[in-house]
Amino acid sequence: MEIDTSNWPNILRQTGDRFNNWQASINHDALIFSVIFVALTFLFRKLLARWIVGALQLLLKQFSVSVSDEVASQLQKATEILAVTLSVYLAVEIFSPPEIAGGFFRRVLMSIGMVAVFGTWYKLSGSFVSLLRDEKYNPVKVETDWAQRIAQFAIILFAITSLLKVWQVDITGALTGVGVLGAGLAIATQDLIRNLVAGMTNMSEQRFKTGDVIQVEGQFVGTVKRLDLRSTLVVGFDQIPRYVPNSDLSNAVVQNYSVRKRRRVMLKVPLLLSSTQEQIESVRDGLKNYHQTCGDFDLSTEADKYVYISDLGPSSVDIFIYVWTNGPGYDEYLQVTERLTLAILRIVRDAGTQLAYPTQTVQLDSGSSKPLVEPDQSPV
Repeated sequence: MEIDTSNWPNILRQTGDRFNNWQASINHDALIFSVIFVALTFLFRKLLARWIVGALQLLLKQFSVSVSDEVASQLQKATEILAVTLSVYLAVEIFSPPEIAGGFFRRVLMSIGMVAVFGTWYKLSGSFVSLLRDEKYNPVKVETDWAQRIAQFAIILFAITSLLKVWQVDITGALTGVGVLGAGLAIATQDLIRNLVAGMTNMSEQRFKTGDVIQVEGQFVGTVKRLDLRSTLVVGFDQIPRYVPNSDLSNAVVQNYSVRKRRRVMLKVPLLLSSTQEQIESVRDGLKNYHQTCGDFDLSTEADKYVYISDLGPSSVDIFIYVWTNGPGYDEYLQVTERLTLAILRIVRDAGTQLAYPTQTVQLDSGSSKPLVEPDQSPV
């Protein structure tokens, strides 16, 4: 209905008449009931909010989802505001005030409710984004400050848009412009979006965590220092930081050395060709006994273990050793191999033989211009 603004006295008189008619039609019993209802809701808002949040927590526990104390506190505050706002809104609906006043009160109450909801989301954005670096959900150290800022900006944008819509402000043109701008940014930032998606994929797969030593498809070996949604910081053993795009990590073969339970020891012990069978078998048995009794190696069924006479080479008889250490530590591995090397020297010496290394003896025949090359062996 169009209002004739040229005749203000008539407008004021018509508005006064409507207000008087509405005031005369008020049911006093309903008025008293509404006031009592709003007052009781205000007085018991905290108790009511605790009940509602408690019921929500019980419901979420059915899905194995826990709510922290900070989140529960913020939800309780928002619930208190929404409960009081809803009670006032119901009271206004009971009175059925004139359209001008009623519409204004409804918009005010709806605005208060939206501010409470979006304000709670804004405060909880840090808690929700922090799940990215919570070891319970993701054992990877992630830099999420920028993600929190983006979430807060999006919440503010949605809040302003919703409030303007409540007050019937036409923002169609602005939304269209934002949509076109968003499409242009999406095209211009395809690489960034691809890395973001790959980063979320890497975090969900949990192929590595902070502190793990990884090798990226034979390129380099380093320690993971930080996993961001765009790139991963890997510091090599040369102490040079490498910022690897997540899309490269997502498509690459990544070897995680830190998840292994043990380290492999594989070597050959070359003995002189002139060694007797008893000497060779004595060395083999001595190495087997050392492997079983020294306590440096994993003797479980999960770890393969082989100590056998394997090859007859051009200058040696080889004993093959294939065993696993108890732990994955590199320092422990070096200590184990050091003790094993000393044990090999002792066992070979006690067996009365020696280690061999390949050599060649060149003999010149006086009747031929070609040298005769024969393999030979020499003790270490």
